Amino acid sequence: MSKTISTRINDEDAKKLEKIAEKENIDRSALVRKFILQKLKEYEIKQMTELYQKGIVSLQEAASQANVSLYEIMEYVQKENIHPPDQAKEEIIAEIEDSKKYFK
Repeated sequence: MSKTISTRINDEDAKKLEKIAEKENIDRSALVRKFILQKLKEYEIKQMTELYQKGIVSLQEAASQANVSLYEIMEYVQKENIHPPDQAKEEIIAEIEDSKKYFK
């Protein structure tokens, strides 16, 4: 199901949209929808990579929650120079020990 959303923009921006729509050979509504969906996707990726950076989710979880491939989110993380938080040596050892139970 779809929902109609309306908004107001100034004349100059409306003209820009018309030019882009002509260039893309699509109508203005389709162009606005395309832009909105692109920005929503970017927003979801950004939000999930912030959680990844804080150590709340793994990179795979971030990709899954943002509905993108692992490779796509890896590309974003690399481009934005995002890193997970540093872990203490003890935390890493504890995680390794904890994960061993899954491989028995």
